[in-house]
Amino acid sequence: MYLDQLFPQVDEKATINKVKHFFKVTLPSMERHSHKDVSGMKSPVISDMPRGGSVGNQQEETITRRIYAGQVVDECRKAIECCDAISQQILWSVYVKDNTVMGTQLESGYGETRFRYYKNRACLQFADAFMLEDLHVFQK
Repeated sequence: MYLDQLFPQVDEKATINKVKHFFKVTLPSMERHSHKDVSGMKSPVISDMPRGGSVGNQQEETITRRIYAGQVVDECRKAIECCDAISQQILWSVYVKDNTVMGTQLESGYGETRFRYYKNRACLQFADAFMLEDLHVFQK
């Protein structure tokens, strides 16, 4: 078996865009559903809110969604920790702490072009390390 068959060519640009979408759209939604924060701090939960009546398996579906969302948040943290130090710093700063890209770039000391290279590399490393869902986009 050839290596290309086992690991097909990744479309880097599309994969980077998919990872950015994951961090900007999917992860915040999963954090809200799971009542977890990827940085490790637990979000406040208001438990005295009125709830609607149970219909069918709605409660079971809610619990299942919450458990899955918690797994996504936990796996995200693990995947970031699998990346190299520069990638970890960029991913935590830009996507977890929600700092501006410009602020993170200035803090890192890299020029714009070099920082963009490292940010893209961080996204590709995250896609390699995130095991719950394949964030890669493959070339055809």
